[in-house]
Amino acid sequence: MDPVAITKWCKEENASPDACLVVEIKGKVWNEKELASVLKTLSPGRKPWVIDVKTNPQVPHTYALCEWKKGIPDQFKGLSVKAAVQTVLFLIRPDLSRGGTTSTSQATPSSSVGSKSLSLASLNPELCAVLGEIIGKCKNDPAHYVMAGYRKLRVFSGRQPVPSAEDGFEEWLDCATQALEEWEVPKAQKKQRVTESLKGPALEIKRNLKLSKKNYTAQDYLSALQDVYGRTEKATELLYQLEHCYQKEREKMSEFIRRLDRIIYQILLKKVMDLKKVDEVLTEQVIRSAQPLDPIALVLRTLPAGSVLEYPDLIWLVREEEIMLDNKRTPEA
Repeated sequence: MDPVAITKWCKEENASPDACLVVEIKGKVWNEKELASVLKTLSPGRKPWVIDVKTNPQVPHTYALCEWKKGIPDQFKGLSVKAAVQTVLFLIRPDLSRGGTTSTSQATPSSSVGSKSLSLASLNPELCAVLGEIIGKCKNDPAHYVMAGYRKLRVFSGRQPVPSAEDGFEEWLDCATQALEEWEVPKAQKKQRVTESLKGPALEIKRNLKLSKKNYTAQDYLSALQDVYGRTEKATELLYQLEHCYQKEREKMSEFIRRLDRIIYQILLKKVMDLKKVDEVLTEQVIRSAQPLDPIALVLRTLPAGSVLEYPDLIWLVREEEIMLDNKRTPEA
């Protein structure tokens, strides 16, 4: 993928080319969640946003358009970055000359007209005072967020069955929750951006929320949608599901981990689990509930007692083992 194509990709996703790059992964197919976890580990304190992922399972190959709202971290300003053993993320940047920021050399000079520049002392003092007041107001009330591009949420209407052009509620809620953390805008702008992604029955909930609570926030809106469209299990039921979730016969370990992760996410929404204990709970449940003779489970059970793997490390180890097992099972040509 060349820089010009990346610039076009940025325009299609309404993303700023200055803060974006494409991560290329050769020989592997990663989904958005796996890549986001790895990028977050490589750039602590600078949360990445995986805007879109294009994969080719037959090669295999992965291209991911990523954005950092606070600017690309220094770790990602080279040609590549090492993610784990035998894995390199190749970095490709957009062509800023085609849709990027305008160079200062192209700006029309306004500092001089003719051979003499305008002296500030020759201006009317009253006019200078007015200009100074206007400039001060502009500095105190910046509105860069109004013009800055941002990644819009996909549409959610609440209709069943879910239309092909929309996300299901859990997928939409996950993206909306992350967006609220990323958007560095006033609360009113956050409510407006959440509202513009809704239509139909889901949009009607806003009317009822305004009647019951005047100064509601975007998070209150998400909570109201969760009450209407979210899962209805109680916290105790979800904890029971987690403890009794077992790996199915012939189920891949990566698929089993995703099932556990979805249950844990619902538990986190109920606020009955400490976020710091998620990795510990997931690792223990994988080891305890996997099939007794699963080869990857045997590898995990050989880890030192009390070892806790963070999600990126756990999913990376599992995928490496699965790829190695698939290669062994594939007959030679």
